[in-house]
Amino acid sequence: MLRNSVRPRHTTLVTTLIATLASALLATGGLLAPAAQAAPRDLEEVRNQVRTLQAQAEAATERYNRARNELGDVQAQLDVLKRKAKRERAELQQVLGAMDDLARSTYTSGGIDASLQVLLADDPTEFLAQAAALNQVASAQSASLRRTQTTRLRLAQTEAAVRDKESIAKKYRDEMGEAKQEADDRLQAAEDVLAGLEEAERRRLAALAASERQASLAAAAAARRALSGSSSAGGGVPAVSGRAAAAVQYALSQVGDRYVAAAAGPDAFDCSGLTMTAWRQAGVSLPHYSYSQWNSTRRIPLSEARPGDLVFYFGGSVHHVGMYIGNGKMVHAANPGDGVRIDAVLGPWYNRYFSGVGRVVG
Repeated sequence: MLRNSVRPRHTTLVTTLIATLASALLATGGLLAPAAQAAPRDLEEVRNQVRTLQAQAEAATERYNRARNELGDVQAQLDVLKRKAKRERAELQQVLGAMDDLARSTYTSGGIDASLQVLLADDPTEFLAQAAALNQVASAQSASLRRTQTTRLRLAQTEAAVRDKESIAKKYRDEMGEAKQEADDRLQAAEDVLAGLEEAERRRLAALAASERQASLAAAAAARRALSGSSSAGGGVPAVSGRAAAAVQYALSQVGDRYVAAAAGPDAFDCSGLTMTAWRQAGVSLPHYSYSQWNSTRRIPLSEARPGDLVFYFGGSVHHVGMYIGNGKMVHAANPGDGVRIDAVLGPWYNRYFSGVGRVVG
C-alpha cells in the first residue's frame, strides 16, 4: 500500500522536472526551437548591409583607380627619363671614345712640354709653329674634359631622377595592391552575408533583384526613347541635346551590364568608369576616379541638375558617382550585385551618402 501510494507522487515529480528542464533548455538555446517559430529576417536590412560592404569595396576600387592614374602619369615620365638616360649614356661613350683617341694621339706624337720645344727647334719660326699646334692640342684636351664632366653630370642627374620615379611608381603599385585586397575582402564579406541566408530568403532576394532589373531596363528604354524624340523630350525626362545627350544615351544603353572593379566598358563598368566612358562618347575627357571627376566638374544644386550632370556620394567610406537623367533619377554602375541600373538620386540608401552634383565643363 505504501509503495502504491508513493508511485503517483514520484511520477508527477519526474514529469514536472522534465518539463522544467526542457523549458530552460529552450530558453537558453540548449534545444532547437521548431523552425516555424523562427522570426523572419528583415531582408531589406540584409540588402543594406550587403550594399554597405559593396560600397566599401567600391571605395577601395576608386582608390585603386586613383593610384593607377597616378602610376600611369609617373610611368610616362619614367619612360621619357629612361630614353633620355639611354641617349646620355651613348653620348658619354662617344665623348670617352674621343678622349681616348686624343690621349693616344698625344702620346704617339710625343706630348713634350712646350717650354722644351725651343731646344728642339732648328729656328724660331719652327718653334712658333710647334707651340701653336701644342696649344691647340691642350685646348682640345681641356674642352673634351669639360664636355666629359658635363655629360657625366647630366647622366648622373637623369639616373637619379629615374630612381626617384621608380620609387614613386612602386609606391603607387603597392597602393593598388592594398586597395585591391581591401576591395576583395569587402566583397567576400558581402558574399558571406548572403551565404548565411536561408534558401528561401535567397530566392526572395533573387526574385526582388530580377524584378528591379526588369524595371530598370524598362525605365532606361523609355528614357532613351524620350531623349531621342522631340525637343520637349516627354516621357518624364527633361529635354537635353548636344554632348550631354550623347553621354546620357550611352550610359542608358549600358543598363543591365555588369559591375566590374576598375572596368570602363564595353560590357562591364565600375562607377567612374561608366561616367568617364559615357562622356568620352561626347568628346569630353574625364579621369577614371570619382574624386577627380568631382574636381573636374562645376558644383550646382540638385534642383538645377540636368541630364548628363554627375551625382556624387562621398559620405563615410563611400566613393561613388552616377549620371543624372532627370526627375530625381540617375543611371550608374551600382555594385557587383546590381550592375548598371537606374535608381533615385536620393533613394533610401543613397540619401545618407549624397554629396552633390557636378556639371561637366567642356
